[in-house]
Amino acid sequence: MKDTKLTPKVLEKVALLRDHKFYLENFCKIKTKSRGLELFKLNEAQKDLFNTLRKDTRVMILKARQMGFSTGVTGFFYVDTIMNPGTTTALIGYNSDLTSELLDKIKTFYKTTPLELRPTIQYNSKYEISFPELNSKILVLPSTDDVGRGYTLNNVLCTELAFWDKDVEKMMGLQESVPHDGRIVIESTPNGVGNMYHNMWVTDNGYSKKEYGWWWGYSEEEMAKKRKEIGEMAWAQEYGCEFLTSGRPVFDFEIIKEQKKNILKIGDKNGEFTVCKREDWVIYQEPIPGHMYVVGADVAEGVKGGDYSVGIIIDRITGEEVAMYRGHISPDTFGEVLDKMGRYFNNALMTVEVNNHGLTTITILKQKVYPSMYFRTAKFDALGAGSSDRLGWRTTTLTRPLLINDFRAACRDDSIKIRSKFLIDEMLTFVFNKTNDMVALESYHDDCIFAGAIAVQGFKILYDKELEQIDYKKILPRGFSY
Repeated sequence: MKDTKLTPKVLEKVALLRDHKFYLENFCKIKTKSRGLELFKLNEAQKDLFNTLRKDTRVMILKARQMGFSTGVTGFFYVDTIMNPGTTTALIGYNSDLTSELLDKIKTFYKTTPLELRPTIQYNSKYEISFPELNSKILVLPSTDDVGRGYTLNNVLCTELAFWDKDVEKMMGLQESVPHDGRIVIESTPNGVGNMYHNMWVTDNGYSKKEYGWWWGYSEEEMAKKRKEIGEMAWAQEYGCEFLTSGRPVFDFEIIKEQKKNILKIGDKNGEFTVCKREDWVIYQEPIPGHMYVVGADVAEGVKGGDYSVGIIIDRITGEEVAMYRGHISPDTFGEVLDKMGRYFNNALMTVEVNNHGLTTITILKQKVYPSMYFRTAKFDALGAGSSDRLGWRTTTLTRPLLINDFRAACRDDSIKIRSKFLIDEMLTFVFNKTNDMVALESYHDDCIFAGAIAVQGFKILYDKELEQIDYKKILPRGFSY
């Protein structure tokens, strides 16, 4: 009997054929605007995305215009479908023109592949290409109300989700049709805040988030020209990957844009320090001997699906956010968490909102004899009002506007430097409502904003310079006995 074992050399060639990048760049062509058909050579952003798709099954892409991601993901899924028997792939756009374009890409990949590598086609229609010998198929569908229902889908591309109507209902159905080991890729340019795409982007939901702004594919000269053509706000959304609030935002877009530059994530370098997660706190910088710190804490009831308890620690000297906690935790346990980290940061001034569940947190801190507690101002509308004997910050109809306006001014004047993405995301969805109250959009949170704003109130009573006592020897008469 003849030995059918594959040699290492043959196995190496098989592995190359199964590699998405190698297959596309060597055997598939795409239509270009100027030169017709050319081999599909991935750009740097597409290469980076392919590395993510090889390891993650849930991926979201926030992109600038004309970056080639629908083409890239379509190519990746095409190779995956023909290399893995029994695979069903769905490419879904928000209108018929987009779905026709996706179908055209698939047909171009297939037609330009050498004959000996083309799988047999049985069904080639307006919305489906099937490969009977592989028991695989590719569906190209518009985002109708029942899209994906009745299928078990192994690969799904949802393109321009931010522009879908009935996006919540459609995504719920689609996600149910994809098994745990199947892939879902969502890609879109931003389209304001409050829609399903934006909500998924700012939520910790298990998706790997990839942002590809203009810097991945355009030069500064090209962008300067484009800014003049379409205007600053449109450019920020179309090329800068900025989510713009449709209502009247509390925080000016330029303030958010500048603060966004300061965002750090786990693993980033902040000087010599590497941002890390420690005991559920994200630490952006270690405490510096001699520096004073302020903790701002917004307390929730600790129920999953509800509001978050948030603690934000800010360096009083530099204004830098140095640590953040955000989670669903009981108010008493939150008190213990704050006590431990507050002591670590040089006995930081502990400023806790005392409303509702905050009283429990304050009680725990008192029991632990936390050494540096905030005492709220006796009367905000009185001249020269001093501190009272009451612990914690209390938010009322009188103090709420003051709280937010002070925080807004601190952000605008660069008195504080925001490091956490959660806080920036909340600032984007914090607006003036019809009665001119400052609130979060429906289904969004404002816990980080209030924690940060409460920390700023602690700033106001914590002097950030060395105290200079009077030297009485310089002013008392010489020879005076004392």
